[in-house]
Amino acid sequence: MELREKIKNRRIELHLTLEDVAHTVGVSSATVSRWESGEIASLRGDKIALLAQTLQVTPAYLMDWSTQSAVPSQLDKVYFNFAREAQENDIDPDDIKLAIDIIKKLRRS
Repeated sequence: MELREKIKNRRIELHLTLEDVAHTVGVSSATVSRWESGEIASLRGDKIALLAQTLQVTPAYLMDWSTQSAVPSQLDKVYFNFAREAQENDIDPDDIKLAIDIIKKLRRS
C-alpha cells in the first residue's frame, strides 16, 4: 500500500477529518489532501512523526522503512513527543533526530 493510501485509509478508520489531521500535524488541510492524493510524496521527518502519532501508527509503517509492526513502540512514542516539542518550540528537526540516535545508542549499551 502506498503512503497516500495509508494516510487516507487510516484517517477514515479513525473518523478524522482533513482539518483534524492538519491541526495536529501543523500543516494546512490542503497539504493533507495533497498527501492523500499523492501530489506531495515526501514529508519532513518531524511531520512524519506527528502524522504517525495522529494516525496511531509508526513512522516506519507509514514510510515503509521496515516490516515492523504498525503499532508504535515505546521508542516511537518518545520520538513522537520529541517531534511535538520541536514543533511547539521551533527546534530544528535534525536536533530531534540526533537526540533519538543518542537514545538508541544508550539503549544498546
